[in-house]
Amino acid sequence: MAWFRKRKKYTFFNRRGIFGEDINFGYPVCWQGVLVFLAIYGVVFGVGYWYIFVHAY
Repeated sequence: MAWFRKRKKYTFFNRRGIFGEDINFGYPVCWQGVLVFLAIYGVVFGVGYWYIFVHAY
C-alpha cells in the first residue's frame, strides 16, 4: 500500500467492474512503486513478445 495509491474519486467513465477493482494496483507514488511497475510491465511485455514472435512461428 505504500508503493501504490488507488483513485479515490470515481465517475461513470473511470469505474471498473467487480473483478477489475480487485486486480487494480493503482498508480505508483514512490520510486519503489515505479520499479515494481517496470518489473511487471517487463514480464508482461517479454512474455507477449516471446509468444508472438518466437513461439508462434
